[in-house]
Amino acid sequence: MSFIKKLLDKADLAILFKPRIDDEEERQQSIEQINQSLATTVDSVLDDIKTEKLGFYPHPENQQALNAAADSLGYIRYIIKNKTGQRLELSQLNLVSCNSIKMTENYRKLKAQVNNIGYNIELKEVNINADGTEVYEDTDENMSQFKRYFSIIISGW
Repeated sequence: MSFIKKLLDKADLAILFKPRIDDEEERQQSIEQINQSLATTVDSVLDDIKTEKLGFYPHPENQQALNAAADSLGYIRYIIKNKTGQRLELSQLNLVSCNSIKMTENYRKLKAQVNNIGYNIELKEVNINADGTEVYEDTDENMSQFKRYFSIIISGW
């Protein structure tokens, strides 16, 4: 145990650095929701890759997806969704991280599927402002006004 941790424990200050019980419950609920969302991705990823290779995967940035002359973009981007099918947006204060998502059962299944066929998988956290617009720069504004969502990119063909 580190000296600082011992000092904080003796001074009864360690409690200030521990997450609240409510925060941990919220994190667990979010992780379970994410794991459920990823279950549909696990079931559809192989078919989605085949469709994308043919140029018919409905990418938002590829308006030709229903055209026979469409081209493959070489990747698929999945956005983790909530129970209603909308993008799952979490506050900046929510304790969910990329690492906690990577530990879910369905993310590990998805990663194993993708790696077995020789493709790449990447999990990204995207910050958004109150308008839902992606934010790339640091701001001095109240961080609780910002939210974030997670996306998974599968590529390599």
